[in-house]
Amino acid sequence: MRAQWIERLPKMELHCHLDGSVHPERIRAFYRQTGRPRPEDAPLRARESCESLTEYLRCFDLPLQWLQTEVGLEQAVRDLLGDAAREHIRYLEIRFAPTLHLEGGLTYRQVFDALARGCARGETECGVVSRLIVCAMRHHTQAQNLAMLDAARDYFPALVCAADLAGDENAFPTALHAPFFRQAAAWGIPFTIHSGETGSAANVRTALDLGAARLGHGIAMAGHPDLIARCRAAGVGVELCPTSNFQTKAARGWAEYPLRAFLDAGLLVSLHTDNRTVSGTNLNREYLRAVNEGGCTPAEVVQMLRNACAVSFAPEGVKRAFLRELEEAAREDDLFSV
Repeated sequence: MRAQWIERLPKMELHCHLDGSVHPERIRAFYRQTGRPRPEDAPLRARESCESLTEYLRCFDLPLQWLQTEVGLEQAVRDLLGDAAREHIRYLEIRFAPTLHLEGGLTYRQVFDALARGCARGETECGVVSRLIVCAMRHHTQAQNLAMLDAARDYFPALVCAADLAGDENAFPTALHAPFFRQAAAWGIPFTIHSGETGSAANVRTALDLGAARLGHGIAMAGHPDLIARCRAAGVGVELCPTSNFQTKAARGWAEYPLRAFLDAGLLVSLHTDNRTVSGTNLNREYLRAVNEGGCTPAEVVQMLRNACAVSFAPEGVKRAFLRELEEAAREDDLFSV
């Protein structure tokens, strides 16, 4: 009963990486067609016993090899939007790092144009509205990341809706990339920042100081009432990804997971997949786990979906339409009998 109810609800997803959500059959076909030997030590899915974010990030090597052509990029987006439609997702923000797709000879313009075609076709075919969040990479230079952001400006806000910072948070603190976000702010581009995924409260503090509209993960904020108070007062969204967070050891299990604490503190928490293929999950599963394992009520599920809408970078018309549909669905169901 709970699973069917969650499946029926309209949803928004705000934290989903393109390269972490490539269909495995696309990768297998790529190696068959090119005749290239597939590296035996390059997994597509994180192990249940994955020990860290660093290990988790190794799962992106294979899909990034496929995502070096316009055809691959367009198809990956269309596949992702098809998956989203089957989960009743109405709006999806897709994260990707444009610079990582230049290794096969593409230009930034070719990368963005391919994704624009994929988003447009996906909306026509599947009815899912989508926007792109461009990720600077922590291990890239300031010059590389600023060049990427400059290229993305031509597609803001019709296609690109925001910027982000991704990669190994342990090795490259957020403060190293403060100039990137100051430039984004100067150009009027909002941003969310991966912060606090690996236990660094300092990265959460830096993200708030820089003016992030949302925190990617934000787990390390737990136990820091000053950060929680700042986040609540500023209306900063918190993008939790339970399955991914357990795999990267941001949290060891539901007993120490801060979802309940963040909800009780009145934060604008919402749930997301992070990487559908790498983590072996989808958005319905994340919300169902929150109910069955995390102790969330159906009313809290609906509130988290409202939160997602409130902190999304979606056009206002998309937000209004989504809230109307969500509230109608919530009224039609007896939440407390689910």
